[in-house]
Amino acid sequence: MKKISITLMAIVCSFLLYSCTTDSVAEIDGLYNTQSTEGDDGDPPPPPPPPPPGANDE
Repeated sequence: MKKISITLMAIVCSFLLYSCTTDSVAEIDGLYNTQSTEGDDGDPPPPPPPPPPGANDE
């Protein structure tokens, strides 16, 4: 009886892992498609210019 209950538990748990959606692979891959932003294309933007001399003197 113990083996039967363990087998049934394994079957029930395996059914919980299945998805009932009809999403295509292309739709799922679209979720993980990242768009490059500024600097991601291998050409990072230059650093900002330094502040003028005496700008931080107060």
